[in-house]
Amino acid sequence: MNELTLDHVPIAWHDHEEIVAAFERVGLAPEFGGVHEEAGTQMSLVGFDDRSYVELIAPRADAELGDAWAWTEHIRRDGGPAAWCVRTDDIVAETTRVVEAGFPVDGPHPGSRRRSDGRLVEWDRTEIGAVERRLLLPFAIADRTPVAARVPTTPSVADGPLTGVGEVVLGVREIERAVETFRRLYRVPRPVRAEVPEFGPVGSVPGRPVSFVTPGAEWLADRLDRFRPGPCLCLLETRDMESARQIHPLEAPIEWPRGRVAFFDDETVGRWLGVIERPPQN
Repeated sequence: MNELTLDHVPIAWHDHEEIVAAFERVGLAPEFGGVHEEAGTQMSLVGFDDRSYVELIAPRADAELGDAWAWTEHIRRDGGPAAWCVRTDDIVAETTRVVEAGFPVDGPHPGSRRRSDGRLVEWDRTEIGAVERRLLLPFAIADRTPVAARVPTTPSVADGPLTGVGEVVLGVREIERAVETFRRLYRVPRPVRAEVPEFGPVGSVPGRPVSFVTPGAEWLADRLDRFRPGPCLCLLETRDMESARQIHPLEAPIEWPRGRVAFFDDETVGRWLGVIERPPQN
């Protein structure tokens, strides 16, 4: 198996209430998802009908923030998009496949989260790649308990124009080098490329939920100086941009290599959270 089925994108922030309030302002009111008892973190989520979700992860006031996550520094420094996760049905088979492709792994390891209703949801996860590339590459997850228990549909987006997490945009120093890594591990096709104002060169992979961007703007160069290469934008998906703009405060769409993208008009999330339009395939 070498598909990239997007599961979720962790959004890292130092203050849970602050990042929840920012999502509420743009019409994406999250639900509290519970605590990670071993990590000293708590999370809320915006879950979609396709079982993809955005995870808002922040420290708990009653616990010390540990080093369980590869993106702890993102939490401390309000990094926003910090990592990304792909879903698999067989974590052992996927871990074996990655190793046989020549990539180091850490896992599988068991994980769990206790929801606010007391229910425990459980999974297994494998971190992929060497430590310095661990945010560029996704980590893999396989559910032990039903995925619907881990990712319920959030009322604020239920039956709305946003259908899921459509794309993760990875900030990299060299697009071609990153593309070759993904071609080796996931056999992805060559990306469609374009120069996007205020971003720089962007390469979007056809049929996969991933794009690459290399610094063509000061804010992106600054981000790569602060954090390792990895997610810098999270794009939710819609089939109808105008319907999405009627419900959510979105700026005017811009052309993206595969579709149109509109970013949220909000001082906190607007730089790294947007919507990508993907019309239904005939």
